[in-house]
This record gives sequence, structure tokens and C-alpha cells, in this order.
Amino acid sequence: MLDPDIDVPLERIYVPPSIKELKRGRKDRPGRGEMDTTSRAEPDVSCYRELLHRYGDPVNTIYIQGDPGCGKTTFSTKLVLDWCKAHSKNGASCLETLTRTATTTGKTSNPTYFSDLDTLRDYTFLFFVSLRDYSGTMCNVSQMVEDAIKSIKLPWDDSVWEHKCIVLTDAADEWYHPEIAFPPPRDSACNCHKYRSMPQYLQRNNISNIITARPWKLANLIMSDTLTRLFEISGVTNYTTLAENVITVLAEKDGISKNDQQCKCIDIIEAQSLGNLITVPAVCVQLVHQFYVGRLVEGSRCSVYMNMLDMHIAKGLQKLQIENFDTEEMCVNEIKQIIGTESTEYLRDNWSLVHSACALAFKTLTDTSKESSLVFAENTITNHMTKTKLYYLLQTGIITKKKSLALSSRKNVPYMFLHKTIQEFLASLYIAMNQPDIENTLNTIQSVYCDYRSILDIGQLFIFTCGMCAPAAERISKHITDVITCVLESKPTSYSDRDTILFQNTTAQNIIVDGFIEGLANKQSCLRLTISHIDFFNWKNEKYKYALNTLIDMNISNIISIEAVFFHTSQQESPHRLQEIISQSRETLSYLRLWLKNTDQLDLQGLKLKYLSCSGNTDISNLDCTFMRACEITFLSRLSEDRILQSMSVTGKNIRRLELSFPNSMDLLCAALPNLTSLHTFILKYTPLKVTQHYQLSESIRKLVYQRIKVSTQDIKSMVEWSKSRDACVCCKLLECDIFDNAMEICHWMKQQDGIDITQCEIKQLSSNGQISLSWSTILSK
Repeated sequence: MLDPDIDVPLERIYVPPSIKELKRGRKDRPGRGEMDTTSRAEPDVSCYRELLHRYGDPVNTIYIQGDPGCGKTTFSTKLVLDWCKAHSKNGASCLETLTRTATTTGKTSNPTYFSDLDTLRDYTFLFFVSLRDYSGTMCNVSQMVEDAIKSIKLPWDDSVWEHKCIVLTDAADEWYHPEIAFPPPRDSACNCHKYRSMPQYLQRNNISNIITARPWKLANLIMSDTLTRLFEISGVTNYTTLAENVITVLAEKDGISKNDQQCKCIDIIEAQSLGNLITVPAVCVQLVHQFYVGRLVEGSRCSVYMNMLDMHIAKGLQKLQIENFDTEEMCVNEIKQIIGTESTEYLRDNWSLVHSACALAFKTLTDTSKESSLVFAENTITNHMTKTKLYYLLQTGIITKKKSLALSSRKNVPYMFLHKTIQEFLASLYIAMNQPDIENTLNTIQSVYCDYRSILDIGQLFIFTCGMCAPAAERISKHITDVITCVLESKPTSYSDRDTILFQNTTAQNIIVDGFIEGLANKQSCLRLTISHIDFFNWKNEKYKYALNTLIDMNISNIISIEAVFFHTSQQESPHRLQEIISQSRETLSYLRLWLKNTDQLDLQGLKLKYLSCSGNTDISNLDCTFMRACEITFLSRLSEDRILQSMSVTGKNIRRLELSFPNSMDLLCAALPNLTSLHTFILKYTPLKVTQHYQLSESIRKLVYQRIKVSTQDIKSMVEWSKSRDACVCCKLLECDIFDNAMEICHWMKQQDGIDITQCEIKQLSSNGQISLSWSTILSK
């Protein structure tokens, strides 16, 4: 995004990325469940071995997620170049030079970051696949590699996959499965199952698959704890170094000495209220470029991108040595308020060209087939503009012919916008410029971004729209909220989808808050966005906290879900603020998850909760379970747990799912269970107490799970006999339960029983006892 005319080696500008591993599924963390939301682990990954190996062994699948412009593709490019260097004749000497320099001077630019070329030398082959090139056309990565090799007239042999390989696939969020029916026709190369959100990869011990994507793409992905690793790239390790490198390259292009002001660049950017943007490397580079040419503007992200477009148009005019591109007269009076008048003269004077680019950006981003949303063929472009305009846009660099390290570029998708954020900005500009047709515009957006798999990809488009068109932004925020609400309503008792829902709630909140901040920065002072799903878990900064609280005040009588999880007292918002929100949203609040560090009581009187999760020191009163469908209780005090169970005994007849971890007493639980006449799933975890309550379960039960509890062979036999006595199919599970009897005897006994289907029977022998995992379901007689 710097300047297409600047052609320097990547190393001249490159700064090592900040990559951290995300830990998933911490089973022993009270209150967060088996599939915990991801959490960052310190410190940064600093070498390829840390990325490609776990405990010294190669990892089969490595996911690297990151937001737009954070450096995913740049890191992928550097990985390819380093692999080539490792296999070149001077690769070893390069490594020795780097190491020697780092030791003797200590002044190089992070020389130890990802300098272990010997790690890459272990891999015989590296294949780089730009997944956007195969979006909607292929679904098997090994076939993509084979297709690329053959397209450049090289011989192909499947024995390649017997060697140690890295298969690096970039931009999984820009890939969509071909339109092939399921099950696929017999002559189809596709053998994917119904889950088609990711392409198929070879799963072999000698192959390491590295996949980059935006976070939303990986949010719903089921990942193996042992075979996969998840990392997050969040920019570069040193933004000052990045700024200095960019200014040095720009100065060399102009044939002048190193700019005396370069060390002040970041300070000036931060002083002009743009400090939040330098954390995105792609935007940071643009800010530095604007600073260098004396065009850095203060204000918002929209201002930065508007100025960026103006600079690109000016560069194109200078290259062609003409005064303007436009031959069409267009009225620009209605756009002056949006695009400004001070630093956008080239944009305004060439509005017809910009308008065509905006139309193309909007139409491609809302392409229903998704096949041409990011990379598109020439005939897609000429549907919205003349070939002359396409030529002009190529000269400006706003649209570019596809460049890739992939083995070959596909002929049917050679064009793309310089960066997806530019495409999203132009699409937002299109929305702002077509307010008379706003209904059709918004209907198009809502029809394409209509479910939980796609809604999070609307974020950047929404943020830009907040800065330029308040009416459209307000409608889009309502749409985002409605989609999240529909997800909650459709899966109110689903445990397996809980982390996906929590991720979506948090991400949707971040999108809406960032949009509100952008609107204020771009002088959209009357912006009233909808936010109904609140996550108090993390505050990014004071600006974020202020914006979120302002939005909550705007919507305080319409809050639908609250996630208030505080592991440290210092994190916790005032309990009075939480109580205020709860009290004023009594008519709408349906989903509540609490983990509080203090003991202040929360009054839930009047709430019609469908889902409740309570953990830690949470203390609640006046709970009514009449409308409740699911409840999770973890590590509560005896008093708080008793209050909830007592309420369930009276009003809990509609509860379908109940989970208890670390229960204090079985007495109230056993008293409550018979009254839960709709209970479908009952899960009990982490208790040394005697487990006999399955006798109290109602006839509605269909799934019974005990995890990390003590059982005897007699307990298991009783459970089996109880399950066989039911008139419906019942699934029972014992997960990692301690057993002090002869565990092998119970497995043998189970296999002799009629009327049950055993799906798991595993025993681990510990020092003083055994640990059993046992699952079975009953077989109904015909």
C-alpha cells in the first residue's frame, strides 16, 4: 500500500511481527468450561521453530489470525523468502552473518526474530497458495498446488507429498467453497462434507499446513488440542522502526538524504489523535507516507483514507502528465460535506472516476456468490465502468493487477483493490453518496451479511460508514445486533456453540464501539447506534470505555445479553453500574453470565432470563426461573447456590439444560431435580460428594454427564440399569472420573449388557486409583 512504483526488497521495510499463541480449551479453569474463549500467552513467538513445533515435534496445522492490514500476508511473504534463502547457496552464511552481527553490535533491527533459517532448511518443499485465487473454483489445497505446477508447464509427481513440506495458504477468509451440491456428483473432484467453511488439507505428519485468516473465519472452527496451534498476529514489534524504514525508502526514491524529521513521525501522528491507527501496519505505512509528503490530516480513519485516495489520484495524474481523468460532469455539491474541501481537490475534480470505483467496491463486496467479492475478472469491472476508467484506476494504484508469490495467478481473477480496507472504504463512500436509494442499498447489505458466519466480516465497512453516513450506520448496527440476537435465540441451550456465541458478542461489540468512536472523530455527533449485547470482560482503553458506556446509556432499556466476567477486582466495573443496566433492561434482558470478584448482591427481580451462568463470588437475589432454558452454576458460595436451586425447585419447570461444577451440597440439588420436568441435559462436574441423584431425574432427561467425580463400580451399574429402565433413548457419559474399584471389571461387565451401545471405554491407571471415561446410550427395543 506504500507506492506501487517503489520496488525495493521486502527486508528494507520489513519489521518482525508481533505473534502470540492463543490458548484454547483450558479444562481446569473454573467457570470458563471446556472450550474456553481464546487467551493470549506471553511472550511473542520469536522464531520459526516456536511456530512450527510443539515440544520439539512438528505441528500438522497452524492457524494465524489477524485483523485487516495487521501483516498476515507480509509475514507469509517473508516466510517464503526466508525458505528460499535457507535453500540458496549463501543461506548458511546469511544466518552466520545475522548471528554474528547480533552478538557483536546489538544494534540491528531485531536480528534474532525469525532468523533460524536452519529450521526452514529442514523442509524440502514449500508451497504458497493464495486462497483468494481459488475462491469458488477449488476446495482441495493439494489439487490447487498441482494445478499451479501444471499451469506453468512443470512436471508433477504425487511423491512430492512424501517429503517434509510446508503448505502455506493465505487469506482463508477470502475463500469460499464452490457451488457443489451435497453429496457431490460422482464425477466431482470434491469430497467435502457438509462443513465447507475451509478447504481440505492433507493431514500427514510430514506436512505442516499454515493457514492465515481474519479472526471471524476461525471463530467457529473446531480445532484439535494436540494437532493444531492457533496464533494471533497483531502488528509489528516496533512501529517506530517501521516508520523510519518507510521514510528512508521514500527519501531514497526522491534522491535526498535521510529525513531529519523521521524520528518525530510517530510522535506527530500520535499528537494528532491518530495514535490508534498506527497499530495497523498497513495504515501506519500510509500515515507515514502522508506525513512525509506533508499531507497528514488530523481526525478520523475516514479522513486518512480520503486523503490516501486523493494522493493516489494525484500520483496517477502525475504519472500520465494530465490535469484530470474525468470527462463526465457530475455535481459535487452534495459530497463536499462528506469528503471535505481542504485536502481532497484531486478527488473532487475526478469524482466520476471515484464514483465508478465506489460502485465497483460496493457491488463486489455484496456479491451474493462471494466468488468475485475480493478478486475479480476484467468483465466484472467493465460492468461498472469503461475500460478507460479501469486503465486510469490502474495508474493511480487504487486497483491493481493481482501480484502473488503463488506459483501462478489464475487468469480469470487478475484484478483486486490495493487493499481490502480501501475497497471497504470506497463501498462505504458509495453508501454515503447514494442516500436517496438507501433502502435498496441496506437491503443488499442485509441479504448478503445475514447470518453469524458472515456478519463479523461487515466490521470495517460499518466503521467507515459511521464516519460518513449516520442513518445507514444506525441501520447497520441494528442489523448486526439482530443477527447476534437470532443466534442466541436459536441456540439458547447449546453448550457446544457457547464460545462461538461469546466470540461473536465480543467482536460485534468491538465493531459497534469502534464505529461510534469513528463517528465522533469524523464529526457525526448525532450518531445513535444500537447495541444490545454487552461484554464487560475487557476494556481496550479509556476512550473505548467511555464510548461503550455512552452507547449503553443510549440503549439501556433494550439490553438483551450481558457478559460480566471479572477475574481481578481491578477489572471490575462498579457493581452499581451493572445493577443499573440490569434494572433498566428488565423487559428485554434474557441472557446473563456473571463472574464477579466482590460480594455485592445483584437484584434480578422482574427479569425473564432464558440463560444464566453464575460463578465465583456472584451473589444474586429474586431469581425467577420461569422462562429459563439453560443454567450453569460454577464454584458459587453455599448461600448463592442454595438460592438458585430453591428458585429452580419452584419455577424451573422449563429448564432444559443444567450444569453444576464444584457443588456444595446434594440435598437441595436432589430436591430440585424432580421439579425440572423439561430437563434434557444434566451435567455434574468436579465433586467429591456421593453421586446418587440420577434416581431423582425427571422422565424428560436424555443426556447425563458426570465429569471428574468419584464413582464406584456399583454406581456405574446403577446408572446403566437406570438408563435401561427409561422409555426413551438416553446417553450417559463418565468423563475422567476417579474409580477405586477394579475398573477393568466394569468394562467387562458393560460389554455383557444387552440394550446399550458403548461408544467409549477408556481406563488410565494412576498411582492410587484408576481414571475412567465411559460413554453409552440405550437401545430402544423395536
